[in-house]
Amino acid sequence: MLTRHKLLSLWNNEPELRGRLQQLVNTVSSSKRKRKKPVHPVERDIRKWSHEFLEKPSDKLNGLPPCPYAKQAWLEDKVIFSINTGLDGLTEEIKKFDTHDYDIVVWANEDLPEMAYLDGWCDGVNEAMSIAGVDMHLMVFHPDYDAEEAGLDFLVDDGVTDDTLEYCMVFVQLLSKLDDAALSLEKSGYYKEFPEWVYQSLVLDRRKLRNGNAR
Repeated sequence: MLTRHKLLSLWNNEPELRGRLQQLVNTVSSSKRKRKKPVHPVERDIRKWSHEFLEKPSDKLNGLPPCPYAKQAWLEDKVIFSINTGLDGLTEEIKKFDTHDYDIVVWANEDLPEMAYLDGWCDGVNEAMSIAGVDMHLMVFHPDYDAEEAGLDFLVDDGVTDDTLEYCMVFVQLLSKLDDAALSLEKSGYYKEFPEWVYQSLVLDRRKLRNGNAR
């Protein structure tokens, strides 16, 4: 086995070998740099929102984080982004959702459609998917939706996100996984602070879609 001293001696006295090794190191380093894509500010903001808010335990949610399954999705690299691609981009993500193994597609757009339009568009897709028996669900997040006015003050992130950025989001996920998670969370008391109408629309109406009962 070569000692550190002998390795240094070889490095210092074999310029041809040293040159080949240096070339190899440069090639590998260059390849890694090429593979590493720059992170869009919106993606960076969403990751920060998740790590510093969604994954943190909350007393108002019976000690659970606002999104109990977010941390595992990041750890398993099960999240993919589609940023500033418009509704055409969201449509494409819906079409190809079952061709990959990601748990969540995060579609985010800085050009904001009206809240009512985006919400209605996603509701229409969800109902169509339910009728067709497709296991998929779209969940909307929009800056015009005031969590405090809806009685969900525990979902206000208290300045975690960048105030200079404004964007809406749609999470594309498996309906079955969302409902399975909700069934588990119901047993833990997670929804006890939710207003009844929010629980109805967020959990029970979604469960009806899973059962093929689109409203």
